[in-house]
Amino acid sequence: MSRSTAAAVATAAALLVAVAARAALAQDTYSSRFDDTDLDAILADEGRVDQYVRCFLAEKDDDCDEVGRRVKAVLAEALTTDCAKCTERQKVGLPKTVRFLARERPDAWEQIQGKFDPKRRYAAAHPELSQ
Repeated sequence: MSRSTAAAVATAAALLVAVAARAALAQDTYSSRFDDTDLDAILADEGRVDQYVRCFLAEKDDDCDEVGRRVKAVLAEALTTDCAKCTERQKVGLPKTVRFLARERPDAWEQIQGKFDPKRRYAAAHPELSQ
C-alpha cells in the first residue's frame, strides 16, 4: 500500500471514529423534546394521570399519546439506571412523578414498578420519595 493510500485510509478511519463518537454522545441523554411539558398540570388532572397509567401498563400503545409513548419507551431504563440518560428537566420530573404516584396512587405505582423496575432499584435508591 502506498503512503498516500495509507494516509487516505487512516484519514477515513479517523473520520469514521469521530462520527461514531459523535453519534454515541448524541445518545447520552433522552430527547428533550417534551421537557417543557407542564408536569404539574398533568399531575393535577386526574383524567390525564389515569390516561398515562393506562398507557404505561398496557401491552400496546393504543392508550398512549406521543408523550406517553416516548416515556414508556425509556421508562424501564430510566428507573433502573437512576435516570442516567435524563436531561436536567427529566431528572427533576421523574422523582416528582414517582413521589406523586407513591403517595397519591400507590397501587398504580406498584404496578408500574412491577413492570418497569421489578427489582425496585429506583425506589431503593430514593426511599424518601415514598414517604
